[in-house]
Amino acid sequence: MKKIILFIFIIPLFSFGQSEVKLEYWDNGNILSQVHYVDGVRDGSCRNYHKNGILMDEGFYKDGKMTGIWISYYDNGQTRVQGKYNHENKNVNSERIGTWVEYYTDGKIAIESTIIDGKENRKYFNQDGSENTNPSGC
Repeated sequence: MKKIILFIFIIPLFSFGQSEVKLEYWDNGNILSQVHYVDGVRDGSCRNYHKNGILMDEGFYKDGKMTGIWISYYDNGQTRVQGKYNHENKNVNSERIGTWVEYYTDGKIAIESTIIDGKENRKYFNQDGSENTNPSGC
């Protein structure tokens, strides 16, 4: 009976990883980053902040690789870039998939990228919302 009780208390120690949240701070005391780790590997939510305290980017990690929706922000709080990562291919780092959108600082769309099977098709836009067919200056 003592062996069974000991076994019941030891199993959870081996079954569950060590989870922690690491915080880093700017020299002004504001949070720089908040990252979740499991067994020393990034796994869970991740948030980075501009020095002024505004969120810089946020997303998730799984097994040390970016996964799911990631959003980056300008230091004025406007969305800068938004898109999705796929981490399922174990042979490569996370890859961008689906639709990615980059914005001007005023929130208007600058670039819209569609990624299918690793191939990217981009549309460029002027700040007035019209499509830019000559994006060399973008």
